[in-house]
Amino acid sequence: MRSFLAAAALLSAPAFAQDVVKLELSADDRMVYSKTSFEVTSGQKVSLTFKNTSDKGEKAMKHNVVLLKPGNTIISFAPKCLAAAASGYIPSDKESKDMMVGHIKLLAGGQSGKLNFVAGEPGEYPFFCSSPGHFDKMHGKITVKAK
Repeated sequence: MRSFLAAAALLSAPAFAQDVVKLELSADDRMVYSKTSFEVTSGQKVSLTFKNTSDKGEKAMKHNVVLLKPGNTIISFAPKCLAAAASGYIPSDKESKDMMVGHIKLLAGGQSGKLNFVAGEPGEYPFFCSSPGHFDKMHGKITVKAK
């Protein structure tokens, strides 16, 4: 019986791993993301990994990823980020939190972070770097398609 349960556990582990869509994004001192668009399906588990690939370590430009919900624009959200300098340019008020799916904090060269979420309703989810002066070059979207 134990060997049957162990075999069942091994068989189900890869199935779970396949349920998570892994997205990879990076940036360096050139202030551009490695990708500007992704596509996922509504209801999918998503793991977005972001890496600051600059080789300058702490002296590198710091970058992050802020993922907004559909209907929100980077241009209207970015001023909220500038006002939140003390918290790494991520606003923490309720209205702002309601506009975001989530975020990855500012990262120095060589650092990486992860944002895990479940893809919501179909639509376009904008993402950008909220470090001052970066969002005009560092932006993209995750398109969520219907099941």
